[in-house]
Amino acid sequence: MMFRMFVPALAVLAGGTALFAQTMPSFELSRDAYPAYSAMSIAQGDFNGDGKADVVEGGGKTPTTITLRLGNGDGTFQAPIAVGQADSAEVAAVAAADMNGDGKLDVVALCIGGTFDVFYGNGDGTFQQKVSVATMYSPLSMTVGNYYGDGMLGVAVGDENGNVEVYKSVGGGSFSIGNTVQVSTGAAVSQVKAGDMNDDGVVDLGVLTTKGAYVLWGDNKGGFTPVLLQAYSDGADLNVNDLNQDGKADILVSYGCSDSAACAGMDVFYAQGNGKTMYRHLFSDGSVGAGSSPWAADVNGDGIADVVEQTSTPSGVMGIFVWLGHADGSFQQTAQQFISAPGSAGGLVPGDWNRDGMIDFAQTQPGYGVTEFYINGGERAPCATSSINQTVTVCVPVDGAYVPSPVMIEANAYDMAPVTALQEYVDYKLVYSKHATSFSTSLEEALGPHSLVTKAWDAQGNSYRSDRNITVFSGTPGVACPAALGAAAICLPEGTSGSPVHVLANGYTPNVPTAAQLYVDGKLVVNQTGCVNGSCSGGTSYVDSYQNLTAGTHDLVFKLWDAQGKTYVAQKTVTVN
Repeated sequence: MMFRMFVPALAVLAGGTALFAQTMPSFELSRDAYPAYSAMSIAQGDFNGDGKADVVEGGGKTPTTITLRLGNGDGTFQAPIAVGQADSAEVAAVAAADMNGDGKLDVVALCIGGTFDVFYGNGDGTFQQKVSVATMYSPLSMTVGNYYGDGMLGVAVGDENGNVEVYKSVGGGSFSIGNTVQVSTGAAVSQVKAGDMNDDGVVDLGVLTTKGAYVLWGDNKGGFTPVLLQAYSDGADLNVNDLNQDGKADILVSYGCSDSAACAGMDVFYAQGNGKTMYRHLFSDGSVGAGSSPWAADVNGDGIADVVEQTSTPSGVMGIFVWLGHADGSFQQTAQQFISAPGSAGGLVPGDWNRDGMIDFAQTQPGYGVTEFYINGGERAPCATSSINQTVTVCVPVDGAYVPSPVMIEANAYDMAPVTALQEYVDYKLVYSKHATSFSTSLEEALGPHSLVTKAWDAQGNSYRSDRNITVFSGTPGVACPAALGAAAICLPEGTSGSPVHVLANGYTPNVPTAAQLYVDGKLVVNQTGCVNGSCSGGTSYVDSYQNLTAGTHDLVFKLWDAQGKTYVAQKTVTVN
């Protein structure tokens, strides 16, 4: 089994020391101070082909700047690169996709002024001049997909008149309107997302309007048939992810609870194939308000997808919130909260920023013009075994992760009928087969992205599967420091060290973190603060620093301060050789 690379933590409170076992998610919060003004949206991908995840934001030095942040592969990012300027004062959405089929990622930006802009990538982190396309009506949301079955990606735009405008790729790298689908009369389309919900190779759409949530079944010719899934008067956001990882895209709907302003609800419409969906209510959480940017992601690495979204608490502080999934298909009813700042958020996207095989997140905070990175520091949870009939659980690797070769794969199947075989397909080619209900193996794979499909067969001739998309890389993954709620930890050094000494420490506060400090022998040497002129936008919970220390024994003290004036302290002695 491949476990996440992390260093054991010694949690030290102000009054003494105590070892803890990290079983719940933990994140290092990193407030990035580079400008991201009015950035309401964010997407991820490898734009320069170096095997490291990057992010692109709809905002930057100015509200109309489309900004690229190249990743270093260790959880940090390079200085902003301007992709280009959008056509209007606000960018409603950005997407990263290969729009012209040349193997290089491009950027699509939706502008509220009535256009979408396509910036074709050169594959090295630079971009060509934009191609602008006018929309039919005032646009609100956007997604990309192969709507015409021609192998080329088009753009679907949700507008304020209740339509989904479908644009087809045409010669010369531009786009033309191919269809206008009326979803709901007098109800603006606030969100539209693409995915294959029938597992038939045809792209469908999930749509949220001010009246309800819909599925739009595609015909591979640019046509769509809208079907109302459920009416929502307080719908907040929608996303299309594979929540149960069976190869079919599901529709996640977040909403506010009508009986309480401080309540987040989440529903899922599981794709069943053959034009059918199955409704399930996931949770109603009274500890937070209605959220946005819901995602299905395996945060703790147990093989079961969790639900993550961004929202705020009744006290007005925001962050990301994680509802852990269980092996029986249920979810925690109260989220684990990772508070990063006061105010509201813009966009949220998952990715493996430090290439350690666990899922991190990036979040835009337009009110402060900064970006928040959440580096997953939690220990991988034990492998889960599903109790849902005909289910494949893949514990390793996590969907969306960066992993080294050989690729470790660990999976198991649950079926009321006898399981006769488990198979592994890599890039649609059968590479491994075993007569068993579980397996663990390693496969040599080339650098770059790969599709993994783990398929099970039973004695009745049924087959079912779990899908993963991973990227194989070479190099050293980053490390992160786990911290228990209401505590601080110094994870590095481990007792003795040569100079310079690598100090890695983290804390987990239920409030907005305002300063992370490192003291060496009583002297303040690192002070990362989110407060300027009395205003605290907060955000950073950890210290990662190299210190030149003389030979001998030194005292290390890490302090995390929060907006409530609380301090979380860890201390350690290091002997320098």
